[in-house]
Amino acid sequence: SIGHFYFAQLGHYHFAATLRKLSLDTTDRSCYSQLINHMGQAISTRERILDHGLALMSQAGLDAVTLGVLADQVGMSKSGLFAHFKSKEEVQIGLLDHMSRLGAERIIAPAMRAPEGLPRLQALVEHWLGWAPKAGLPGGCPVAAGMFEYDDVQGPVRDKIAVLEKEWRILLTQIVQQTIALRHFRKETDANQFVWELSGIYLSHHTAQRFLKSPDADKRAKIAFTALLARATPAAAGSNRHKR
Repeated sequence: SIGHFYFAQLGHYHFAATLRKLSLDTTDRSCYSQLINHMGQAISTRERILDHGLALMSQAGLDAVTLGVLADQVGMSKSGLFAHFKSKEEVQIGLLDHMSRLGAERIIAPAMRAPEGLPRLQALVEHWLGWAPKAGLPGGCPVAAGMFEYDDVQGPVRDKIAVLEKEWRILLTQIVQQTIALRHFRKETDANQFVWELSGIYLSHHTAQRFLKSPDADKRAKIAFTALLARATPAAAGSNRHKR
């Protein structure tokens, strides 16, 4: 799943980076305990850096996250930060990966505990709308903000945002297709169009909540999602649901 991909990707980064930094004799069994101890310390420091950076990114945007600002936030020297990140872009991409893991924990994991089809889709959307503040981020969703911040900026950070958004829409499409296959939605439902409209609801909610500070952002988003579901749900199932 996409959630598993996020975890595996981050774990692979830590392990590969550690092997590059250490010169250990792999024929010596003691090297493995040294490796484990070093990785524990490195991951702990890196996670602390990413946690501070994620809060900053959520509030001020990706471009505001520089090595100097992040070093001040974490309380370490710029040279100390260089031991974990070599450039501003590497920090930003690392933060996007870190956010992806947090999103997988907060949105995907609880939704996957719901039954397949419509219940899972509804659970996913419930956890997705306004997920960032619920996850302890002081600002909004970094990817939603980043799509506007980097829409005309070419480079690896924009490419990373595009990949994350594409993967997310693939996951949404798979769940909608599963909902159609289980006959919770009409068979002629266009899964791609459904996801297109659902993504529009999310971005509108993000703008209303974060920029306009609308007190009814949640209410409006739920009304829009309910209307989207109603158009896709078979008439008999829809009427039964309203009776309940």
